[in-house]
This record gives sequence, C-alpha cells and structure tokens, in this order.
Amino acid sequence: MNKQYEEVEIKRIADFHHSLNHCPIHLFGLRRDAEGEYKFTYSAGSMLDELGVSIKPSPGTSLNDLYAKELIAEWTDPLEKAFSGLTQTANINLGFRSIRTTIYPVTGKNQDILEVVGTSYITSNSDLENDQNLKKFKQLFNHAMEAIVLCRSDMEIAEVNDRACELLQLSKEELIGHSADQFFVGNGKELIRKKWKEVLYGKKIKGEFRYKTPDGLVKEIEYSCEKDIVDKLHVTVLKDVTDQKLTEQKLLKAEALNVVGELAAGVAHEIRNPLTSLKGFVQLIQNQTDEFDQYLTIILTEVDRIEHIIKEFLVLSKSNSQNFMMSCVTDIINDTVDLLNTQAIMKNIEIKKDLEDHIPLIFCDPLQLKQVFINFLKNAIEASAVGDCVEINMKLSREKDFLQVQIRDYGCGMDETVMKKIGKPFFTTKDEGTGLGLMVSTNIIKHHNGRLDVKSKKDKGTMFTITIPIK
Repeated sequence: MNKQYEEVEIKRIADFHHSLNHCPIHLFGLRRDAEGEYKFTYSAGSMLDELGVSIKPSPGTSLNDLYAKELIAEWTDPLEKAFSGLTQTANINLGFRSIRTTIYPVTGKNQDILEVVGTSYITSNSDLENDQNLKKFKQLFNHAMEAIVLCRSDMEIAEVNDRACELLQLSKEELIGHSADQFFVGNGKELIRKKWKEVLYGKKIKGEFRYKTPDGLVKEIEYSCEKDIVDKLHVTVLKDVTDQKLTEQKLLKAEALNVVGELAAGVAHEIRNPLTSLKGFVQLIQNQTDEFDQYLTIILTEVDRIEHIIKEFLVLSKSNSQNFMMSCVTDIINDTVDLLNTQAIMKNIEIKKDLEDHIPLIFCDPLQLKQVFINFLKNAIEASAVGDCVEINMKLSREKDFLQVQIRDYGCGMDETVMKKIGKPFFTTKDEGTGLGLMVSTNIIKHHNGRLDVKSKKDKGTMFTITIPIK
C-alpha cells in the first residue's frame, strides 16, 4: 500500500514539474552579487523559449549570460528596489509584445534581503496600450493646473489630485474616503446635495460655494461637475475665484468713485456761482447793519464750509489730471511742515522730522503729493492732544526702489470699527470734517503707483505709511 502510494506521489510530482516547466509564466529566483550582477537561484516555466533562450538556467547562471545588456538595463532599477525591500512591477516593451514582471523580496531572520523571487509573462500590445493610457491619465490628473476631485455616487471622495489638496489645504488622507459635502459652509450643503442629484441624472452643473480652510481663511470656490468620467466616478473641477471676486469689488468701487468724481464736478460748478452771490449779499448786509450780525456771521461760516466741501469735490473730480515731473520729496515735506507749523504751535504740538539724506528725485505731481502730506499731517495735529508731538519720517526701502513716508501721531487713535470705515466718502470722526480728504489722498497715491498703509490703536495713536516707487 505504501509502495503504491509512493508511486502515485512520484507521478504526481513529476506531472507537476512537467506542467511547471511548460507553464507560460516564468517563475524565478535571483540573488544579487552587485548592482547589475544577478544570478539565478531557481528557474521554471516555458517563457525562456519565448525569449529565445534555448537552455534552462541552472542555479548560479548570470542574467548577463542569457539576455542582452539593453534588456538587463531596463530590469536593473526595479531589481535594485526589490533588493532594498520593495515589491516591484515592470513592463518591458519588445515591439509587438511586452513582458510584465513582478518581483518580491525574500527576507531572512534579521530582515535582510536574501534573494528576490518573481514572475514574468507575455502581454499583448493592447494590454500595454491600456496600461500606458492609464499611466498618461494619472499623469494628467496629478499634474493638472485645476483642482480635480473624483467622487462616487454617494459623494464619497475616491481620488483627488495635488492641486485639490493645495486648494483645500488638506492632505489626500484627510480627503479620500470622506463625504464631499463636509467642505461646504452653512446652507450650501443642502443646495449642493440637491444639485448632486442633477449630476447623477446626467446633467452638468456649475456654481460657486464658500469654503473655510483649516486655518480659518474663507475662500470663494467655483465648481463644475460631470457624471461618469472614469469607472463610474463623477468628476468635480474646483477653481479658487477669491482674488477674482475681490478684483470685481475693487472695479465696482472704482466705477463708483468715477461716478462720484463726475457728479462732484457737476455739483460743484452748479453750486459755486449762486454761493458766491449769496456770500456777497450777506457781507453787504453785514456792512450796512449790526442788527443781525450774530446770525450773519453764522451764515458766512456755513457758506465757507460749503465752499471747502466744493473745493474737495473739485480735487476729487480732477484726481486723474496730474502734472508729473521730477521733484524733490524732501522739499515738498519741508514746505508742508512750514505751512502747518503755525497750527501745531497753537496747540503746543511739536512736529519732529527725520528725513533721510540723499533721497533721489522721483517722478510725481508735487502739488498733489503736497496735498496728501497736508491732509495726513493736518489730521495728525487735530488728533493730538495739547503738548503731544507728531512725527514725519522719510527713508528709502532696503532695495532702494521705494520711498517710504510715515506720518505718526500719539493721539486718540481709532478702533477696528472706525478703521473699516475710513476712506469712505463723507465718513468722518471730526465735527467739521467732510470725509473726502482721505479718499482724495488715496486716489492720488494710487495714481502715483503707490500704496497707503494705516495702523492705529485706540488711545495710542495712528501711523500712515505712504510708499511710492522711485522710478
């Protein structure tokens, strides 16, 4: 009985080895003597004949004895990675066919790599072409300029590209496997769910939603969705339009300012003539009688205030017409200080100047730039208490391509609520202010390609920094 069993077992093993040697898959083992030097530890299968090798390699046979150097060079990188402990898959193109090889590392007791074992089999051109197409798709997906998210029908995120991670400021691990509706702020979730149903019915949808990043920044994001792009996955393309929205708001504001400027010019001219007549008749009455002197004085004061507003209006309407020339900003500042020094002395306020030497001439409109300095220096004096000081400093930037002028006071300052409103037409904290001075100054600075920065703290003071390019 045992003898019969042994005969059956021997036959079974023989049949197995016969089948193995004629198997269309090549099974092999390799050891590594050095980079590019690999020797067989085992070999079975009929693929060797398909490769044109007429002998079966015995243990110790080198790859260099069997295959061309070009073919071995294509295997070297995946083999080296396999000997470092990584499972590798490589496709070698042979023209009308290709070889797909998968290599697995074999570790010893100390986790060192003893050898690698692998399988190789012939694939057709169509298989290779599909793999290449898939590879190209993945490259396009991962390197696309737009943020792309692939979702399943239940809105679960299946895949995202690097641009989407950058836009949402989350890693792939934080996105893949989670529902996409978690990223929509407030009522946007319900709206998106309704629109998603339209996507599943085959409708392409577009829209916008507001997204809050992990660090609290709110972004305006434009999206477009389409059904079944790849493998029953639905694609969503995201685009950050936050800057675009801000630009649109600035354009609307600029358009509003243009309208205000045109309106200002018209209103100013319409009012100026009758106002001159009114002022002349009031002064005539005042010279002829003292009976209503108190009331007439009030009328003249109010007329002067209206004239001041008209003057501001006219400057606003003419802010685009400037007379540019090469000018010395140091002289402009000194003239401004001389002009306002009397007002400062009356409040016992000292104007301290710190003007850097050897400042180059800049291309500017000296009269309008002087108006900017007058507005800010006058505001600083009016905001200061008796006995305070006002500082005006001028210096070049480190790269010497910008000129910075800082006007600082240590007066009442402004809180955040007031800071948000400054610069808006007719908003002022002064009893007799018009609210147009800062808006006019801002326009002038913009036309000089400059920038205005404001820092202020309640009861600590305010600092205006005007930055203007040298060239």
